[in-house]
Amino acid sequence: MNSESAEAYLRPRARLMSTLGEELISNERVALTELVKNAYDADASLVLIRFSPPLEEGAGSIEVWDDGHGMSPDTVRGTWMEIATSHRHRHPHSESGGRRVLGAKGIGRFAAARLAHVTAITTRRVGEPEVTLRIDWGNFTEGDAYLDEVPISWSTAAPSVFREDGEAEQHFSEIAREFTTASTDARSDHGTVVRLEGLRMEWGQEAVESLKRSLSRLLPPPPPAELSVPDQPEFAIYIEIPDGPLRHLAGFVAASEALAHPRYRLIGSVDTAGNAHLAVYAGGDEPVEVVEENLRKDSDRPSCGPLKLDFRVWDLEKSALQPLFHLDTGARNLTEVRKLIKDNSGVTLYRDGFRVQPFGEPGFDWLGFDQRRVNNPTMRLSNNQVAGFVYISADDNPGLQDRSHREGLIDSPEYEELKTVILQAITRLEIQRYKLRRPEPIVQPGAGLLTGPPGGRGHGVFQSFSLEPLRQVAAERYPNDVVLGRAIEEATETINEGVRKVQEIIAQFSRLATLGTLVDVVLHDGRTALARMAFDLRQLGKITKKVEELDAELSAALVDLRTDFTAQERAIDRLFTRIEPLSGRQRGRPRELSLHQSISEAVSVLESEITRHRVDVTVGGEDVTVTAEPGDIRTLVLNLVSNAVYWLSTTPDGTERAVLIETERTREGGADVVDITVSDSGPGVREEIRELIFDTYFSDKPDGIGLGLSIAGSVVKDFYDGDLWLVSPGPLVGASFRARLRRRVG
Repeated sequence: MNSESAEAYLRPRARLMSTLGEELISNERVALTELVKNAYDADASLVLIRFSPPLEEGAGSIEVWDDGHGMSPDTVRGTWMEIATSHRHRHPHSESGGRRVLGAKGIGRFAAARLAHVTAITTRRVGEPEVTLRIDWGNFTEGDAYLDEVPISWSTAAPSVFREDGEAEQHFSEIAREFTTASTDARSDHGTVVRLEGLRMEWGQEAVESLKRSLSRLLPPPPPAELSVPDQPEFAIYIEIPDGPLRHLAGFVAASEALAHPRYRLIGSVDTAGNAHLAVYAGGDEPVEVVEENLRKDSDRPSCGPLKLDFRVWDLEKSALQPLFHLDTGARNLTEVRKLIKDNSGVTLYRDGFRVQPFGEPGFDWLGFDQRRVNNPTMRLSNNQVAGFVYISADDNPGLQDRSHREGLIDSPEYEELKTVILQAITRLEIQRYKLRRPEPIVQPGAGLLTGPPGGRGHGVFQSFSLEPLRQVAAERYPNDVVLGRAIEEATETINEGVRKVQEIIAQFSRLATLGTLVDVVLHDGRTALARMAFDLRQLGKITKKVEELDAELSAALVDLRTDFTAQERAIDRLFTRIEPLSGRQRGRPRELSLHQSISEAVSVLESEITRHRVDVTVGGEDVTVTAEPGDIRTLVLNLVSNAVYWLSTTPDGTERAVLIETERTREGGADVVDITVSDSGPGVREEIRELIFDTYFSDKPDGIGLGLSIAGSVVKDFYDGDLWLVSPGPLVGASFRARLRRRVG
């Protein structure tokens, strides 16, 4: 047989069009948005979306009109009909030069296939004939024809739609009274209309409302002046619906008035290096905090590029929403006010002034707000109470690239860095919000050092246990009744004391009964599996020795495999040791132990993190012998050292990263006490949050749960009659915490 070589070519079947139009575009709302984006790229200033009933599957139509520059016959043939054209890559700005185009992959136009069975397009460029195309998408799915074998009906003719007194002018003139632009007088002789006939879905009220919400976020609301965001191109969207049950949804698409009245606001910018200038507002015209610091916490990850932020936040309780009800938001009651906020919630990403899909869509919680709130409901924000606007550009943020299906960004180091920087910024707003909402402390006579729950603030549910209203009424009605006044005072003290005791019980049992039970299950089942794994590894060792005589290469491979599995088994065992203090099972009996040894064992659990972040940990001072439960010391040290390692990891490479743990026996009030001090060389605790750090669920970390210091303080207080507090200044330049043990220290 003679050999031969030749070139072959890929040839797509016509059904590829169905894939592009129907499968790459996730839903009809997104498909319509793609058509609006095409109009934007064509320098349109107005887009008209006309619904023609019956809006049922297989019937009715939708028309998308725009006053853009339109297309000439040559453009239709040479660009529009070329799939995956590189035209936008060659020309990244619109024809006028004023807009960074949104389309880049050359497939967005086929969104029409997702919307209807037939698409008819009429377009005209100034001075050119009018072009009409008619595409029956069913022709591409029937049979096995190749793409270049399915004809598309198209024609050119003298202008009839886009001309003076033509159909375009009639439609645009009806809404011109509400919308005035510099191009109004020239709107009739150029533009494009896409007619979608034979709808693929029913368009009811919910679908149209969802479309309006989505379109309302294509362009951001007016940004604050201090952001210096470039002026948005003149661009408006009008929805026309004939008389009927959906008529009230007609009109211009606009951002909700509720967005103009947030309870809290974060405004600012972050440069390429991560240096932030942010201002946090809480209901007033002056910021409650100005943030000037670097938000990049991982210098090994490439920068996401510069960005600007405008976050608007609401509390959703009835009392917080009451002021909004009296504003002109269109809501008839507080339920509708709350719905307005939730409907406009989410964090939207704008590239060159236009929204990137699906950022900002309901349910697209790309920053993980809801999971953060589950972990820390006291402090964190949920996605449905935040309306965020993030501004980037294609030129300055080249690492943030669209996915091929045009929804979302490609998972890349730059995208991860973007999320990290934004969460670092929003944490500063959450802290200020927490401070404003923080309940007043229940005063404990003789309360001394800052600790966790025992000396801190109460659970919010107990704030209603107050006799203050009764005290006020009694003072007004019976100002001279000393006996009644004294009785109220005594009752107040009794209630406060009872509340404090119940708080302590709940703080302890909530930890043991929920998390503790889960940890028990994990430890029991996990260590059972580890025991089996250890047995199997021993058996593997025996097999390896036998194999060595027959196949040295295979034996060497088995040795490497066993070594790797053994290392992983030990890593899992260290992890179990780390979480064991959170177990709900009965504590062991206290015994005499060396503090240095117990501290070293606890530090070893964090060995991988300490090594990864290049932290130098030193244990010094007097090696004190105490009578303690080893898990208590481990809990204390793990929480303090893991916090120190985290904050040290945020310091620039090349700076000293040190942790110093010192123990000392000293005297207090004539009795022996033992101090354990953990210091680090990190950034320290900011002055404005020092009184907050021991609150249960407060955390300055973007994803912190806020239980570490609370748990450590509870262990010291409950079992050793001690205290945990922040030392200033400490042995090292960063944060220093001292735990004082008063019981079992002999």
